[in-house]
Amino acid sequence: MKKFALTFIGGLLVGAVATFIVLGQITFQYRDYFMNAAREQVFIASELRAKRERELQNRVEANLPEIVLTIHNDKQLRKAADAPFVLRQIKDFYELNSLPVPSEISGILNEVPRNH
Repeated sequence: MKKFALTFIGGLLVGAVATFIVLGQITFQYRDYFMNAAREQVFIASELRAKRERELQNRVEANLPEIVLTIHNDKQLRKAADAPFVLRQIKDFYELNSLPVPSEISGILNEVPRNH
């Protein structure tokens, strides 16, 4: 009986430590995501305040192919629930603005299902 109790308590302790580690990683990921989003918002506000809308637009548009390639090449990002939506938004951006889709991402975006 003592062996069972020790095993049970040991299992609880291992479970508690594992939970602590997993929750700690989630907290770090959220923290990093939030700080990146905050930096991005400050940067955008600074560019708009300095009346550099066109430069900001050019930088953002230049980053779109990299976003598509990163999602496509990263297994975890590709499996994210919002990945198809983000890729659809990028495809729509090119279509709605009558812009040519860069050749390095055209095949990827052609595979994105159409919205109906």
